[in-house]
This record gives sequence, C-alpha cells and structure tokens, in this order.
Amino acid sequence: MADRSEAIIAELMGVGITDHDALIIADCIITRKSCSWVNTDPVDDKMLADLNALIRNNDYGISVKVDAVPTRSKFIWDVKVLR
Repeated sequence: MADRSEAIIAELMGVGITDHDALIIADCIITRKSCSWVNTDPVDDKMLADLNALIRNNDYGISVKVDAVPTRSKFIWDVKVLR
C-alpha cells in the first residue's frame, strides 16, 4: 500500500500540488475518506485543471474544491469521496 501511496503523491506533485497537500489528497484516495483543511500554499487555475484531469484519468473517485480566502491569503481545500 505504501508504494501506491507514494506513486499517487508523485503524480499529484507532478501537476504542481505541494507535498503537504499531495499527502492529504493521496490519503483521501486510499482510505476513501473526505477531508478539509486550510493552508497558505498558492493554488492557481491551471494547477486545479491539471489536478482534476489527473483525478478523472485515474478514476480516483474524488472531487476537489479549493476556495481562496483573499483577506487572509489562505486556501480552503475540500476533498469529497464520490460514492
């Protein structure tokens, strides 16, 4: 299972996701549990488009939504497992 987790993390980081975010997203994919968190790592539209394409192409069964909080320079991540 560790090899699968490492492979998913590498794929996520390959599209620009930071290591911390990639670790959490990979955990959601493997454990099939939804998760939300806040951080200050920058996120842009291209990164999210690439992430969504990766999720679709690998049939990971999750959706990822990121909302910016511009007054705080933070981003709220919300990963939902699709049932």
